[in-house]
Amino acid sequence: MRQRTNRIQGPIKLLIVDDSWVLRKVLREIFSQDDLVEVIGEAVNGIEALGMILKVNPDVILLDMEMPTMDGLTTLQHLMIHTPTPTIILSSLTKEGSPRCFDAMKYGALDFFSKDSFFNDIAIAENGHLIIDRVIDAAQTIVHAIDPMQQVLKNAHTKKGKGKVVFCEDCGTRHFFRSSLQTSPSLKCNNCGDEILLGSGTRIRRVNFVTIIGTGKGGYSNLLQIIPLLNAEMGGAIIIAIEDTKDHVKSFVEYLDAISDLKVSLAGNNLSIHGGGCYLYPVSQQVELSALSGNYTLQVGSMPLSCSQGSIDTLMISAAKVFRERVSGVLLSGSVDDGLLGMEEILKNKGNCTVLSPNYCLQKHLTSRAAGKFQLSDDMDEKMLATEIMNMHCKFKESVITA
Repeated sequence: MRQRTNRIQGPIKLLIVDDSWVLRKVLREIFSQDDLVEVIGEAVNGIEALGMILKVNPDVILLDMEMPTMDGLTTLQHLMIHTPTPTIILSSLTKEGSPRCFDAMKYGALDFFSKDSFFNDIAIAENGHLIIDRVIDAAQTIVHAIDPMQQVLKNAHTKKGKGKVVFCEDCGTRHFFRSSLQTSPSLKCNNCGDEILLGSGTRIRRVNFVTIIGTGKGGYSNLLQIIPLLNAEMGGAIIIAIEDTKDHVKSFVEYLDAISDLKVSLAGNNLSIHGGGCYLYPVSQQVELSALSGNYTLQVGSMPLSCSQGSIDTLMISAAKVFRERVSGVLLSGSVDDGLLGMEEILKNKGNCTVLSPNYCLQKHLTSRAAGKFQLSDDMDEKMLATEIMNMHCKFKESVITA
């Protein structure tokens, strides 16, 4: 049986919010088999749920995305303003890795679970223990109040650069680009493939510092509170390894790019990295940093099954060799030790290492282990960690290095 911390005394109090009585019945039966979780209430829509929360004071909420009267996303926004509570989203229409899924995490949800997991006996048997584990993890995680209006203002504040419209001379297709973040002197027309020269107003930001962020399951919600706070003018680049499928990571790249000042891209083989850029990849890939003639590129391959070190370790170790003291290693939520070897190498080269407080991680093993092993501060929330990353980059912003 899973164990949990003493932050909550007695069984975890769970509120189930879903308009399907069938699913509520299935969930009640699942949680009745575990004495660490107690279902203390049910609601059929958001309005009813908000009325119950003050009465029953749940430790965790399972919240359906699609409901009549008040849907899950609206309910979540009200909840996170007035009574922030660890929340896991349930949905039959919204899929993991979709923009609506990331919307829920941006507004405070810790995790997402597809209702398809409970639609037949085999799925229930396979996924029942997973939802129990996720509720136990959520109960041990601290969530902050999030005002959706502040999220809108923050996104407006971090809107990428000044826009410019150019037209393809060959076919006339209209293109929009952000002049302050464009790192190439040309664009490829997405209609005919012709090269569009952008002129001399384009500038390339050199990479004088790099931050490597590693995260396992549960890291999306942390990243959505960290990356949009970073300014592209801080100098340097961010590279992020995520434990998820390539398709989900690709979808997250598109979502994060839309709400961030940094230019967010999917890591690709031989892709050059630039200051003000953020590059993501799944840990199923092996990514290393390479330096040649003043240019820094990503070398991407499949992670060999026999590899003794993890994908996060591999990237951190290569970054430490290239950037030495000008690299920072950051770990978020995770259940395995991938990243510890990498942090050790970064510290040997006089670089900097930081962890998000385990209290804000859905999976606490990785950050707890790193904080203990390297004697790192374990009290940073997402906002403090974003400030730390900004400060490290700004410290080296004006200095110049060569590959």
